[in-house]
Order: sequence, then C-alpha cells, then structure tokens
Amino acid sequence: MASTVILMLDRRQAKKGGLYPISIVINFKGSRSYINLKRSVHPDFWDQETCRVLKGAKVSPKLEVPQVNIYIQGKLTDAQRIVGGLEQTGEIDQLSHSELRTRIVNKSPKASFSKYLDGIVSEYKENGNAGQARIYGSIKKFLVRYSDGDKDYKFEDINYKLLKKVELKFKPKVDGSKNGLSIYLRTIRAVWNRAIKEGLVKKEKYPFIDYQIKKSKTHKTAIKGEAMRKIMELELPIGTPAWHGRNMFMFSFYTRGMNFADVAKLRVKNITDGRITYLRSKTKKIISIKLDVDINNILSHYLTDKVPDDYVFPIITDETKATEQILAYHGVINHALKRWAKKLNLDSSLSFNTARHTWATMGKDANLPIAVLSEGLGHADIGTTQIYLDSFDNDLIDAAAAMVKF
Repeated sequence: MASTVILMLDRRQAKKGGLYPISIVINFKGSRSYINLKRSVHPDFWDQETCRVLKGAKVSPKLEVPQVNIYIQGKLTDAQRIVGGLEQTGEIDQLSHSELRTRIVNKSPKASFSKYLDGIVSEYKENGNAGQARIYGSIKKFLVRYSDGDKDYKFEDINYKLLKKVELKFKPKVDGSKNGLSIYLRTIRAVWNRAIKEGLVKKEKYPFIDYQIKKSKTHKTAIKGEAMRKIMELELPIGTPAWHGRNMFMFSFYTRGMNFADVAKLRVKNITDGRITYLRSKTKKIISIKLDVDINNILSHYLTDKVPDDYVFPIITDETKATEQILAYHGVINHALKRWAKKLNLDSSLSFNTARHTWATMGKDANLPIAVLSEGLGHADIGTTQIYLDSFDNDLIDAAAAMVKF
C-alpha cells in the first residue's frame, strides 16, 4: 500500500503572528492527516525542499533554530521507520488511516500495551483466527489476576519487576509445571517484539533482555495403543454427540494429531486425489495427509450427499457462530473423554489433545526421527515438537548405561 510521510507547514489555519505549525503529514489510502509537532514558523522561514527551518526564524524564545530542526527531523525519522516496518511486514494493509496515525502518535515507552493488545486481538478475529485471538485476549485477564488489576497497562509497565511479580504469584494447574506461565509470558514477549518492529516502542525498554522465560516439560496426556483401542471399541449410540466425538478423536489420531479447530473447519474440498490437504490454523503450514483405511472408514459416515464447500463434521452449522460452536463441541468431547477414562480405568485423564500427543509419542517409540515427527505434526520448529515427547523410560536409560563399560 503506497504511503508517504513528510514534513510540511499546516497552512489550514494561521496562528498569531502569521505562524503555521510544523506537522508530519501522512498520505495513506487516499486520505491525508496532520500530526502537530508543537513548533510553528512563518512561511518565509520554512524550506519545504529540505524540510528545515531557516536561520533567523523566530520559533520559540527557549529554542534555537538548530534545536528545532534536530527535533522535527527526529520525529520524521521515527514516523518513517514505523511506516517502513509496517510496509515490510505487510501489516500496513490491515490498518485504517486512523490506526496508522495512532501507531505514529503513540510511539513512546508510555504507549498503551493494553490498547495495542486489543488491536492484535481484533486483527486475529477479523482474519478468522479465533485460536490466536483467544490466546492474546487472555493476556488482559492474566495481568488483572496476577499483576496490578484492571488498568490501562503501558509498555513501560511491562518491565522486569512486573514479570518477576507474576512469576511468583502464578499457580500452575500441574505442580512443578512452568509451561502455563510460559505461554502467557511468550505471548507478552511476542506483543513487545511486534511493537518494536513497528517502531511503536524503543528496544532499550525491552524487558526480556534481562528476564528469561522458564519452561518445563509439558504435562502430556499420551496414552498407549491398547487404551486407544479400547476407546475405538466403545459401544456408543450411532449419531449421538458422543459417537461423533469419538470419530473425531480417532480421526485426529489417524491424521497425525489434527487440531480440533482444523477438524471442525475441514471441508469436503480439502479431500482430493487420495489426500487430505489443509492449512493448519495455528502455524499456517500446508499439511497433506494420505488417506488410508482407518481414515476412510471414518469419512464414510460423513461425505454422502455433500458438496465441496460443506464441512465434513457436524460442528459448524452457522458461519456467524463458528467460534462459539467449535468451543462448545470441543467442551462436549473433552467431557466425554474424561468419562471414558474413568469407565475404562485408564491411568491418565483424556482430552482431545491426547490424540495428538499419542501420535507423537508412538512415533518416537517407533524411532521416527524428530524432524519427521515435527513435519508430521505441522510444527513451526523441532523445538516445539520436543515438548510433546516423553522422556526416555528409566529402564531404557538403565540398559543403555549398562552398555557403557570398559
């Protein structure tokens, strides 16, 4: 999106003595707006070609002309850097004229973290990425609970002291686990990184230079193949939510741990030429899966009389309420899985993510390279895959240690 940021005199209305304010002028999406730099000069002492105040001008009793020029050039450089960063990432295309102006005006350590966060959440919602919208939206509640309550947090408030404070107050659901906290802190860090790239705040105030996010192994819910078989063989009334939920759970396992949101959004047109091809919501990676007997057995219940744009599974029935319906059905399935875990006397609790963790763990036990598992799971990097995998069993380590002799 073509845009320009320049210095000009705002000649729309003269001030006392025939002075006009020096302003940053933004030309964007067919509109023009002015940011008053609180410095005014007579037109005779303004050089538009060099965007400088000329010698001899009376700008302010307290400021010399060189000081004024340094000030206005610095403001122009800041504004151009912000716009340049937004153009480089392509994010400028998603902004309205007023939003771009706000990004430039608020360039300060006192810029609002809370309002900037609201903008990111709105952006994800508009792009249909409900999962990311929920993750970023949870940060406000997190800060309200573990920091200084409900207020307009500025970027300068999100400092080392605050991060240590929330670390001490946070109580994980699983004893000893730091990953619940690290999810929140990594999201806060992502907001800071984005704001720095866009020129909204200065890197000198970045709190994660000194503060290191700690994490531990994820509390995994992977189960053994025998337990998966018991779930698959449960006798459930055909056509009930529980029956559909079990089909989706097994479908997720057979499709290398497809996330629930992606299962819900899967359309008939994603199944062509003997493969399922879809864009993973979380990482935006294209995933391609070969159809096999197990997958086809499940799909046989859902594809009859459907057109390419129809959803495969009966989750989304109203496009305007898709997010709510996905969350509701996810809850129904997780509730059913917990009941089944008790009924089948399984050692661990179950959730829809169990299918994903189980596929990854079984792959590791089959000695699949971690790079292959990472690609299969659709992870952005191998490090993410590692937290899915259980540590080697103690007996395996003991056996390996016994071999190290001389």
